[in-house]
Order: sequence, then C-alpha cells, then structure tokens
Amino acid sequence: MFLIVYCTFAIAVFFWIFGYVKTAAIIGILALSLIAYSFIRREITRRRLLKQRTVTNKSR
Repeated sequence: MFLIVYCTFAIAVFFWIFGYVKTAAIIGILALSLIAYSFIRREITRRRLLKQRTVTNKSR
C-alpha cells in the first residue's frame, strides 16, 4: 500500500513540475482518498474483530 501511494505522489509531482497543476492536484487528492479508504477499512476490520472477541468472552 505504501508503495502504491508513494508512486502516485511521485507521478503527481512529475505532472506538477511540467505545469499540469490541475492533473497533479487530482492525482494527489486521489492518493489521499486511497490513504483514507485504507485507514477506514482497517478500523472497521479492527472493530469487527474486537466485537467478535467480546461476544465469545461473554458466552464463556
């Protein structure tokens, strides 16, 4: 995941250097949204696992 985001930002900087500012901004926003999606997905999975553990502990 880190490598994908890193390469995406590198591509955005490449476009920015050559004057394609709008394209670079769009690519940067897409990379940030990918980071946010990954974080949200990880949190949902973590909370789901925590709920499963507490249910099994209560049933014992």
